[in-house]
Amino acid sequence: MVTFAPRRMRIPGRKRFGGIFSGDTASFVFLFGFGFLFTAFFHVDAWRQAVYGSSVVDFPAVLGLLTLCCAVGWRGLLRRGFVWVEPAELTWLDFAPVDRGRVVTLRLLGAWTGVVAVTGYLAALMLAVGGAGLDQWRAGIAVVAATAVVAFASARRTSLRFDAIGPLALAVLGLAIAALGLGPVTVQFVAAGVLVAALPLAFGGEPVPRAGRAALLAGWDGRVLRSVAVTFLDPMMLLPPSAPIGLSLRPPTPLRLAVAGTLGRSRYAGAAVLVGFAVVVAHIALPTLPGAVLAGLGAYVALTPFGAGLGELWRNPGRRRWLGSANRELVLAHGVVLAVAGLLWAGVLAVVTLAGGTSFGLGSWLAVPLAVLSILRTVTRTAVDYANPGFVDTPMGPMPANLTRQLFRGPDLLLVGIVVLSAAV
Repeated sequence: MVTFAPRRMRIPGRKRFGGIFSGDTASFVFLFGFGFLFTAFFHVDAWRQAVYGSSVVDFPAVLGLLTLCCAVGWRGLLRRGFVWVEPAELTWLDFAPVDRGRVVTLRLLGAWTGVVAVTGYLAALMLAVGGAGLDQWRAGIAVVAATAVVAFASARRTSLRFDAIGPLALAVLGLAIAALGLGPVTVQFVAAGVLVAALPLAFGGEPVPRAGRAALLAGWDGRVLRSVAVTFLDPMMLLPPSAPIGLSLRPPTPLRLAVAGTLGRSRYAGAAVLVGFAVVVAHIALPTLPGAVLAGLGAYVALTPFGAGLGELWRNPGRRRWLGSANRELVLAHGVVLAVAGLLWAGVLAVVTLAGGTSFGLGSWLAVPLAVLSILRTVTRTAVDYANPGFVDTPMGPMPANLTRQLFRGPDLLLVGIVVLSAAV
């Protein structure tokens, strides 16, 4: 009698499809979220008035913004957060007739499907709100489909040094579509060029399903950290660590430590530039949205990783005692370095703005130093205190007011500043 080894093995107790068909909380969240997102298509007239006002819809800018959204989704997929296996499951698979690469491949397909679904939804919503014609719909679908193919081709293999160039090149194409006013037929040819570019990206590196045990466990550690941060409302746990660099810290000074920490996180420079492109194209495509909102939020998202060094020191009193510097000196040194990073990002934003043929007001440029101050306020928050959550009744149910206050330390300054800058223009 011949016994065939199973190609796939379910871990007992593990819910299928993330538990969305179990009738539990996951099902409620899925149905509520799907219904909320789907109802937006029944109010396109209200959305059009809120987004475009009385101005004529600039469809090349809308297609350019859609291209930027695809570039951001591609960049997120290149983080390869799907390369993980739970340690107990990994040990089980070592002694089971199941290929653990299949597990990683299924997670890759799940993450890729999520990115395609999000970009497809944004494309459908933006085109429906703008009242797009058949040609614009074809161009939007072509951009999403081409980016989906090239993103899968690059994410299915291990990371290469030039990975970040692909999303940046797509961002440049999005800016060109918006600035030059390219028609939908031309955009379809651009999408065809992106599709052709997927061929060389499919080669080089090792397929991620062949990732070793160390890489899978490292991915699992990152997943656990993200899960704990979300569960306990402590986003400071997600601050990225610094990579080793060749800069000496002897003697250790606050300024030298700040410079080393910023240079050690230079891998986020490409993402910061991508955010700058998105701010400019969104400013062209969405005329009713104040520039201070876009510039402030963009600067906050782009520069937050570079303020993580101060956040690590602030959460570790032992390191501060080892350094032997006052808290004010640490904040001042990291603030100076972060201000330099903000100045460089503002320079990139200015260059992209000139290339896009648009302009920002004074309030938009003042939002960049405001974002720097907000980041400093964010990373210098104290550890989360769970002793007194301070639950209060709201229309949405009981909310932990004290935990919420701690959570929004930093973004509160940014929000108030953006409102003031937007109202002053």
